[in-house]
Amino acid sequence: MDPRYQWPPQGYPNAQYAPAPPAQPNGYPANGYPQYPQQPIPHGYTQPQSQSQPQHQPGPPRVVIPRPSQQYPPTHDDPRVQPRTAQPQVVIPARHPFPMAQMQNPRIRQVQVPVPRTVQRTGSGGYVEQSRGQQVHAQTPNVKSAQRSQSHQENPPRPQQRDPNVSVSNQHRVPLQPQSTPKNRPQSQMHTPTNQQHRSPTLSQTSSQVRSHPQVVIKKSAPQAIQTPTKPQHAPQTKALPADLAVLLLSAADEYINAAHGMGSVAALSQRNTDLQHYYKLMSTGLGCMEAVLKRYSQIPRDEAKLRLRYASLLIEETENNVEIEEVLTKGITLCNRNRLNDLKYSMQHLHARYQFKSNHRAALKSLDQTIGETETFQHFVWIYAFRFLKVSLSLQVPGRPEFTSALQQLHAIATHAERQGDRAIFVACSTLEAMIHLRTSAPDHLEHAQRAIAAARSLQLQTSAKQLGRISSLIDCIDVVCSIQQGQPNPQKMLALQAKADEEPGPSHGVFTVLIEKSFGGNLSFSTGGVFEKAADGRDQLVFSWLPKNELTMLTYYLSGMITLPHEKGLSYLQEGFKQTQHALQRHSSFGTSIPAAVTQRSWLATLDWQLRFVLGVMACHSGDTAHSKRALMSLQARVPHHPFNNSETYTRVVSYLEAVYQQTRGSLDGALSAYSRPVFNLPEAGAASDFKTDIAILAAMNRILILRNPAHPEHYLSSILFSQLEPLCNNHPNHYIEGAFRIIRALTTSENSINRQKTLISNALSASQKLQNGQFVTMCLNYMTSRFFADQVGAQAIKSVRAARSVAKQQGSVLWRAVSYGLCINTFQRNGLLEDARLCREALETLKEKLPAPLKSRGDTVKIERDGDIKMEG
Repeated sequence: MDPRYQWPPQGYPNAQYAPAPPAQPNGYPANGYPQYPQQPIPHGYTQPQSQSQPQHQPGPPRVVIPRPSQQYPPTHDDPRVQPRTAQPQVVIPARHPFPMAQMQNPRIRQVQVPVPRTVQRTGSGGYVEQSRGQQVHAQTPNVKSAQRSQSHQENPPRPQQRDPNVSVSNQHRVPLQPQSTPKNRPQSQMHTPTNQQHRSPTLSQTSSQVRSHPQVVIKKSAPQAIQTPTKPQHAPQTKALPADLAVLLLSAADEYINAAHGMGSVAALSQRNTDLQHYYKLMSTGLGCMEAVLKRYSQIPRDEAKLRLRYASLLIEETENNVEIEEVLTKGITLCNRNRLNDLKYSMQHLHARYQFKSNHRAALKSLDQTIGETETFQHFVWIYAFRFLKVSLSLQVPGRPEFTSALQQLHAIATHAERQGDRAIFVACSTLEAMIHLRTSAPDHLEHAQRAIAAARSLQLQTSAKQLGRISSLIDCIDVVCSIQQGQPNPQKMLALQAKADEEPGPSHGVFTVLIEKSFGGNLSFSTGGVFEKAADGRDQLVFSWLPKNELTMLTYYLSGMITLPHEKGLSYLQEGFKQTQHALQRHSSFGTSIPAAVTQRSWLATLDWQLRFVLGVMACHSGDTAHSKRALMSLQARVPHHPFNNSETYTRVVSYLEAVYQQTRGSLDGALSAYSRPVFNLPEAGAASDFKTDIAILAAMNRILILRNPAHPEHYLSSILFSQLEPLCNNHPNHYIEGAFRIIRALTTSENSINRQKTLISNALSASQKLQNGQFVTMCLNYMTSRFFADQVGAQAIKSVRAARSVAKQQGSVLWRAVSYGLCINTFQRNGLLEDARLCREALETLKEKLPAPLKSRGDTVKIERDGDIKMEG
C-alpha cells in the first residue's frame, strides 16, 4: 500500500462520514486489513505499478494526510523503498465497508470536520489546520489523556475475523512508544494498532528517513480543539482550571473583606500607617476578586445583580471612585430591569440615593420622589416604607438648613399607609421619629408637637410587643426625657423608666435593630435587599434601622439622668459615671467587626458625647467653686476644638467661649468674664427669633452680663437696661421654664421702681417659680436677695427666720460663694438681734469658707458690708 496516493475525503457536506462502498471480493487479506484501491498520482509524483496493489476504483473522495511511522522504522532491504524529496503525505483510509463492525465498538463517536480548511506544515514536521483563516495550535495532553482519546477521535475499520497469529497485547500497545520490527517475522504479517489516528500507513516502504511525528489538528464544534497526542517532551504541560473558579474568587473576597473589617476598629483607633496600609491592602484585594468575577465570568442574572449590589456598597463606603460606582450601579439597575429583579432593583436605587446625597442633596431627594411614585403605582408597600424613611433620614442630614417640613410630610404619609395597612409597629416608629424632628425644630410650639407625637406612639406601644418594636421603645423614653429637660420640668419617673430599659433590655452590640411589618407582605420584593429588610422567623418582613449599641445607650442614659437631677449631688455622680464610660470606650476598639469609615463615625459620636459630658462637668465645677476642675475641663475642650469631629465648628466654639466666661466669673475676674460674654457669638437675635441652642446660650450670656453691669459704679452700667430690653421679648413665654425662671430673677434684681410692693411682688414671683422648678440655685439667689433687700436693717423674728432659711437652702447647694453670702447675712442679722453665739458660729464657718473663695473675693476684714442695692460685699 503506497502512502503517496491521495484519496479524496469521505463525507457529506455536514461533515459526517458517508457509507463505505461495497467491499471487494478479496478486500480482506489474511492479516485482517483491507486493501485500498489506487488513485491517480497528483502533483507530478510517479509510482510504479505493483501487482499487490489493486487498480483504482471509483468511490467517494478521501483525504490524504502524510504521517511518518514511529512504531515501525522503515526496512532498508526492500528495493521498493526510495528516498523521498517531496512533502510527505498521510493517507486516512476509508471507513470499514461493514458498518456493523463499527457499531460493536461502544466508544465510537462521530467527528465533524468543518469545511473549508487547509493544512499547513509546521517547522517541526507537524501540521496545523486552519479554518477560514484562523489557526488552531495543537495541544499536547499527558499520556493518560492521550490513551483515553485514541478511540474517540476516529473510528478505524475493524475486521469481523481476527487473525489467530496476531497477538492481543500488541493491539493495545501505546502508540507513542516506538518499537522495532521483529526480525523473525515477515513484514507482511506485522500488526499495526487498531486506532486509525496512530496507525502508520506504508510510509516505511517509501522512505528510509525517520521523520518526526506529524500533528494533525481537526477543529470540532466543541469549545476546545481535538488534541492529538504527540511527544510530551516537545510541548508544555497545561493544568486545567477548576470549573468553579468564580466561586473560589468570591470566597477569597469574603475572607479578605472580613479580615479587613476585623481590624477596622483597631486601625481607626491607632491610626498607625502600617495598620491602615494593611487594611487597605486587604480591602483592595477583596474588591479586586469581586471585580474579576464581574468582568471575566458569566453568572445567572440574580447572582450577578447581588454581586454588583455588594460591590457597589463597598466601593461607596471604602473608595472615592465615582465613575466606577456610577457604572456598576447603572449596569446593575439595567440588569435588574431586564430580568425583572424588583427587589435588587429597589435595593440599588436605595443605595444610589444614599451615594448621590453625598455630592448633590437636591438631586438625591428628587430621585427619591420618582422612585416613591413608582412603588406607590405598583403598590409595593414595604418599599414605600423604606424609601420614605430614607428620605426622612436624608432630609435631616442636609447641612445648614435641614428640611424639617419635607421630613414631616414623609412621616405623615408613612403613618397614613401604616394605619391603613394595619402595621402598628411602623406607625409607632413613625410617631417616634416625628417627635424627634419636632425637638430639633425651632418653632414656638415644637415641644407641644413633640409631646403629642410621643402620646400617639405610646397609644399603640402597648398593642405591640418589644420584639416587634426593637429599640424604638428605648428611643421613645429618651425623647420623652429630653422633652422634660428642654421644658425645664424634670420628671424622675421617666428617668427611672429609661434606666430600667437601658439595663434590662438585651440590645444589639452593633446598634442595628428591626421593626416588624405586620400586614404588608413583601414576598419576593424583599428577598435580596442588601440589608434594607430582614426576614422574621415566620417569614414576615422587618425594616432595618440603625441606632446606638447597648453600651453607648447606657452612656447616653447616664448623661440624661445627670441632666435631670442637676444641680444635686446625685446628678453629679451620674455625669461622672458616664464620663468614665466614654473615656473607656474611646480607648478601646469595638467588639464587632466594622470598616474604618463606620468605626470613625462611631468614634465621632463617642467624642461628641464625651464633649457634652466635659462641658457639663466644667459648669458644675464652676458652680461649686472648684476652679481646678473647671480649668482642666476648659483646657481639654479648647484642645479638642480644632480636631475631628469638631473642626472649629461654630457650635463648639460658642460652647467653649461660654465656659471660659463662666470660669472667669467664678474665679472673680469680672472684667475677663464681661469681655468673654460680650463676644459677637453671644449677640442676641431680633425679637421673635426661633428658640434654638444658639439663641438660648446667647440669652444666658446676656443674663450674666446684666448681673455684672447692675452695679451703678460700673462704667458700663448703662448697658444693663439695653440688654434687659433685648431679653424681655425673647424670654417671655419661653418654652424652657428654666430660662423663664432665670429671667424672673433678673427682672427682680434690675427693676428701677422704688415701690416696695412692686419689688416684693417681683421677687415673690421669682421665688415661687424657682420652687416649682425645684432649682436650688434659683431658690438660694431669691432668698438671699430678699433677706438683704427687705430684712437686713430690721430687728425681729421675720428677719431671723429669713436669714436662717437662706442659710439652710445654701447648705444644700454645692456653691461655696452662696454659702459664704448666706453666712455673712446671718452674722449681721444675728448681731442686730442679740444672737451673739449664733453670730460667732457663722463667723467661724465664714472663715473656713474664705480659703475656698477666689482671691478677689477673699475678705481682709471681719465685717460684711451690705449695700443698699442688695449687693453683698466682704470688706477688703
